[in-house]
Amino acid sequence: SSLALCSSSDGFAQPTSSASFMGFGGNGKGWGWGWAPPMWFPKGFGKGGWGRRRGPRIDPEMKIWIGNLPEDCTWKDLQTLGNTVAATRWAEVFRGKGKGTGVIAYKTAEDVTEAMKLLPGKEINGQTIQVDAWQKAPPAEAEG
Repeated sequence: SSLALCSSSDGFAQPTSSASFMGFGGNGKGWGWGWAPPMWFPKGFGKGGWGRRRGPRIDPEMKIWIGNLPEDCTWKDLQTLGNTVAATRWAEVFRGKGKGTGVIAYKTAEDVTEAMKLLPGKEINGQTIQVDAWQKAPPAEAEG
């Protein structure tokens, strides 16, 4: 490739090559005006943006804890059971550390009280469940 000097609009001589004509050379041209995050990231990668919350924010008073769930239980099974008492707002089956447990959230405190009376002893997929009031787990203490 041949290199030639050509004068630009700012008065300085710049080397030209076939690459500079394609937008890859001289004065930082060819890649836009600098990096900007793409528009399809509605939130940043900072605190609270990605993977921090699962599900809606629901008052803990409106949730009940469900235990002794079978391994093949899904949130849909839990929701179906919860709907036998009143309309559920949210149902989730925990995996990993909370395996075999889940949560059902209701719209009113009366629905929660009714569920606490009626759901103990019910079965999901042939396994008797346990029911208790929802208590948020205490934060894990740092070791070391």
